[in-house]
Amino acid sequence: MQNQLIKELEKYIKDILAITLVIKPWNGQSDLPFFLRDQYDFFHTEFMALPCVFILAKDINEATPALVRKHIDLLRPKTGGKEIIYVQKQVSSFNRKRLIEQKVWFVIPGNQMYLPFLGIDLREHFKKLQPQLETLSPSAQIIILGALLKGQQEVLRLYDLSRQYGYSVMTMSRAFREIESLGLAEISSTGRRREMILKGTKKEVWEKSIEFLRNPVIQRLYLYRSVMVPDGICAGLSALAGYSSLAEQVIPVWAVSRSAARELRLKYRTDEFTVKDPDCNEIEVWSYDPKIFATDGVVDKLSLYLSFKEMQDERIQIARVQMMREMQW
Repeated sequence: MQNQLIKELEKYIKDILAITLVIKPWNGQSDLPFFLRDQYDFFHTEFMALPCVFILAKDINEATPALVRKHIDLLRPKTGGKEIIYVQKQVSSFNRKRLIEQKVWFVIPGNQMYLPFLGIDLREHFKKLQPQLETLSPSAQIIILGALLKGQQEVLRLYDLSRQYGYSVMTMSRAFREIESLGLAEISSTGRRREMILKGTKKEVWEKSIEFLRNPVIQRLYLYRSVMVPDGICAGLSALAGYSSLAEQVIPVWAVSRSAARELRLKYRTDEFTVKDPDCNEIEVWSYDPKIFATDGVVDKLSLYLSFKEMQDERIQIARVQMMREMQW
């Protein structure tokens, strides 16, 4: 994959700037901390007579711009003053803006280039990764996650999904259109029967759709530990600790649906507990029922990964990546 990304990088720069780069592995990477070598491949070149180091993200799932900035700051003393350029296969428009704010120079081959130290800023020519939608609706997200978490790729039937997930036929029909508009699936219709099949392998669909999948957590509440959380599913840092080498958490975290949260508010006045307290359970209110894809009382890995989408804590990001690398597609 990385060799292909290097070829795309060389071609993109040649096509846009008429410059032929000679990009070779950087021999300084052997002195770097393991966690940096685990997340990036390192190459060097001369770009318009300036020595540069390219850091290629190994994981297509985007790291937070703040984390990339931190990694570059750790790397800089090891490069002898070379310019450091972050290379990723794709970056969302939201994170592109944040990378620029973090003063991270980057190239997205075939798409985007931001190299102000060379006077190059091609933002006005960027094609948007999400021209139709910012995020998928909860119903569309459930369809995608359900298809990815099941054992085999299969035909998805609108009426079956409506009954399975408890959404109206009209809602599921809109969800079908959302998914199709992003090029994630093909839809066929025979009379009133509508079917959809996702394009590509499960991992490919995940990588294409992650940009549009939302954090399922819409609110956090806190409730004294002496009170049971009915229908609560292990989530958050509690679940991540079980799926990775992250240390066990002190405060239990539970995920509940909106309807379960309403019942808790009525019974226990949880609206009074909105500040994190070590004597309380942390309750995540999800936009869809976390029980749908839970296994053995623990939320599914894909939803859990998305629940940390805006988190910038480095140890959590490392655990998140570790969890996904062990994902059985």
